[in-house]
Amino acid sequence: MSDWKQQLVVQLETVTPLFLGGADPRGEPELRPPAFRGAMRYWFRAALGGVIGDSNLDGLRKLEREVFGDAEYGSPVAVRVRQVPCVSDVYPILPHKMPSGRRRAFNSKQQFEVILDTTRLVDPLVWVNACMAFNLAIWLGGLGLRSRRGAGSLRVVKSTDPSLVPVFPDDPDLFPRLIEKVLRSAVGMGRKLAEQFRLPVTSLPTIPTNFPCAAQGAEIRFVKDWAKTPQDAMAEVMRKIPKADYLGGISPRQGSPLWVNILYASQAYHLLLIVLPSRLASGRQDYHKVSQLLRSFGGQEIKIKGWNL
Repeated sequence: MSDWKQQLVVQLETVTPLFLGGADPRGEPELRPPAFRGAMRYWFRAALGGVIGDSNLDGLRKLEREVFGDAEYGSPVAVRVRQVPCVSDVYPILPHKMPSGRRRAFNSKQQFEVILDTTRLVDPLVWVNACMAFNLAIWLGGLGLRSRRGAGSLRVVKSTDPSLVPVFPDDPDLFPRLIEKVLRSAVGMGRKLAEQFRLPVTSLPTIPTNFPCAAQGAEIRFVKDWAKTPQDAMAEVMRKIPKADYLGGISPRQGSPLWVNILYASQAYHLLLIVLPSRLASGRQDYHKVSQLLRSFGGQEIKIKGWNL
């Protein structure tokens, strides 16, 4: 056990409107730490599934508890949001359809700080894995309403430790290489954490997995120069993605296996599409059709050893 305490301050900027509801979901949006913790937990599980497999749920809960705590064990890592004035406006929830329901959201290009720090003496691997989970949450998915379709996308503009949480590049050609680095680091640190707690590591699970996680066939695609405005980027994504059982739904309630994150660089908006090919509650998964949909976006496929290869 280490005798060190750590803190990391990250300045984030909204890329697309951020629908992050507070006490009144239809009122003013609020920047709340639970939204970040929830996203970090989700992507931490996604990485661990590729390390210890999708069937070792006891092991998954053990490692998640070490980093994020549970009802009986407080997390050693705190997540705080430094409140700064952020401008909001009313936006359509479905910008590809008019008329559409509308809610308040933080505008794009709003900046605020998220602070990660330890609450007590902590093992270095626990701290690093928390930072890796934060990276995955920002790079692969957004926050809030419609985040799987590009809303609530964020980017890192400053970091007090770029070796742990890197700043997003201004050159879009650097995105694929940095995405590979972020994912490989997350998987590698997850593997070290599992080994430290004597949990068996395994090869990548096959699809469909028992929960959304890294797996053989977990596709990633980067599409450069998708749109010139954040609203157009979201609208074109939603217009292109069909309403289909294999992409989730509300009866039964099932989140989509397809995540769309919108990246900003060089005065343009780019796409990162990620598929976590889990077994759907409806039983209607069809990842051949999902692959066809991804290819229709164009761009380049990204293969990462330990994540989908």
